[in-house]
Amino acid sequence: MIARLAVVSAAGLLLCGFTLTSEYEEQARDEVAFCVGFAKRDAPSFDAAVRSIDPKTGEVRIDRLNSTPRGEVAFGNCLMGIRKGRLVERHLPKTADPTPPAVPPQDRYAGGGPALPR
Repeated sequence: MIARLAVVSAAGLLLCGFTLTSEYEEQARDEVAFCVGFAKRDAPSFDAAVRSIDPKTGEVRIDRLNSTPRGEVAFGNCLMGIRKGRLVERHLPKTADPTPPAVPPQDRYAGGGPALPR
């Protein structure tokens, strides 16, 4: 009984504490604007804008204007590519120092090194 109460209260706290930040809304608007520019390369008359963002679920509703099949495909592919990229970035290991080393390692893989013994 106490274990069930603990699980239910923990789930309630997690679900009640979920709110979207203004950063998420700004990011969604920027992504839509970027993808509209991408879609306009194939369909110059295509246009879209964020209509609303549900703060409880995170659902982004987008109004599309002058929609053509080519524009829709380009717009959809762009949005999916951005979302997939964000999912991949989330699971990549974080490095302590992202800058490459100043001196490349010597005698690695190909060329420039001593001859191999025969």
